[in-house]
Amino acid sequence: MQNGQGDYEKLPTSHPFRKHSQNLSALISGLRQAERIHKQMIRQGNEPAVSFSARMHSLMIGMIAEARLRKILFDPQGFNDRERKLIGRERSQIGQWVLAVECAFRRQYEVAMHLEIADPVDPIAVSRYGEIIRMLKDDLAPIIEGRNKVAHGEWVWEEKSKENTFRQAKRPLNYLEIKRRGQLIDSLAEMIHILIVSEPTFQRDFDDLYKKIDAIRPNIDGTDYSNFAIELRASARK
Repeated sequence: MQNGQGDYEKLPTSHPFRKHSQNLSALISGLRQAERIHKQMIRQGNEPAVSFSARMHSLMIGMIAEARLRKILFDPQGFNDRERKLIGRERSQIGQWVLAVECAFRRQYEVAMHLEIADPVDPIAVSRYGEIIRMLKDDLAPIIEGRNKVAHGEWVWEEKSKENTFRQAKRPLNYLEIKRRGQLIDSLAEMIHILIVSEPTFQRDFDDLYKKIDAIRPNIDGTDYSNFAIELRASARK
């Protein structure tokens, strides 16, 4: 970051950034427990418990995504009050993430709100902006938005509208699908945080962060889960 860790240490304990940082730390500790329990149920071959653990594991990732975004929003070196209020008015979590990226790019590349991002910005930056937005909407929306379905108890049927019409709920994501999406969220949050605080650092670190993301994405759908589960159960029998 631009001004170093020392500036964060000078923040009063009452500052929202400190509060959101502590919330995030507590959630990350909880995630480790959720992962451990999920793997334990897979080892035991207890399918109802695996299904329940997957929902709790997924819920933790969704909560961590929200906590990460709040920490980014309240970084004293980043967004201002106007930008925070604008992002906060977005009703969906994905909408807030997308708008946070847009505001960060507009800030660092001096793009007025009435202009398209592409207008005054160099093509490489525009390409990077498009990649981040696409990842949010395509790869991460299911787990960021899906936490609401889990938290609201829509485990078998999802309510489509206020007219009491329903559709079959999707199956819970498997362990590898959840874990890899969590890793993507971590790297993407780091990208956005760096971008809003320091555009030169973003330019320097983007390729390394994107390589981490690119290594995860081919297997994001967890098609290797069956082999993973077999190996876990085999290790439990030894």
